Amino acid sequence: MIFINTRPIERAQPLTQAMQDKGLTVLELPLLELTAIEIGQREQQYQQHFYQQPDQYQALVVVSPTAARMGLAACPVGFVPRCAVIAVGHATAEVLRVAGWQVHCPVEYSNEGMMLMPQLNRLGVGNRILVWRGRGGRRVLVNFLQENGVGVDAIAWYQRQCPPQAEHDFKQLLPQLGLSEVAKLPDAINLNGLNSLHISPLDNPDANSKHKPLVLISSGEAFTNWRLLMASIDEISDKAVPNYQLNDFNYLTFGKRLTDTLNQLQLNCVRIENLDTSEVWRGVSALYSDLS
Repeated sequence: MIFINTRPIERAQPLTQAMQDKGLTVLELPLLELTAIEIGQREQQYQQHFYQQPDQYQALVVVSPTAARMGLAACPVGFVPRCAVIAVGHATAEVLRVAGWQVHCPVEYSNEGMMLMPQLNRLGVGNRILVWRGRGGRRVLVNFLQENGVGVDAIAWYQRQCPPQAEHDFKQLLPQLGLSEVAKLPDAINLNGLNSLHISPLDNPDANSKHKPLVLISSGEAFTNWRLLMASIDEISDKAVPNYQLNDFNYLTFGKRLTDTLNQLQLNCVRIENLDTSEVWRGVSALYSDLS
């Protein structure tokens, strides 16, 4: 089975290796890249207040390993905060724990999961938190806290964008998909030809789906970039490349809102709760178990 790993280059390798170890054919197609941005004077003041005035903030929320590394680099060596430190996932938490910080993680790695944490949902008027994030990230959480009267200061350490080479890499990837003919022929022909592929239509009424490549979609931005790349197929002059559509693929989707978006588009997907390799493999297993 083909698995398309769309994680940023710097985060892709552990997942690629884990899926290869499970016997999957992995194609890498980063849909996002993270680039550092220079923070402004106001954000610099937020950071200085964080380590110079221990009671300024009741919590620090760190949304990614990149934000953790950049934020730590802007702290004095050996600094350990007094406030609650919340990391969205284990990888982020590990970066902070190596620096000697005590870190809390939500059960569900999402905005909704963080909103259930007592370190955040008990805060109200008069409280203030700091967020280390990428530009535009975690707006749902920020809005929730502000509606509860919490002051929110945010530092965007980096921005997410579609990699400049993504369209070129996508065109190079397409011939490697090798979609089975069963996934491209009309249903009536598919069913007639299943025996030669050792698949029983009675045992597997959704045989088409079982042979589709599987794409990991980790965010709404990543899905937008995927849709733009899919739309670019029409511009490819190579007639040997089929005119793939969104529903020629299965998807692993991170979180409820993203999964709801794909369900509304009637795309076949399985929701995963985090991007750890074990959870991604659970999603792969669940998807193809459902199709068996």
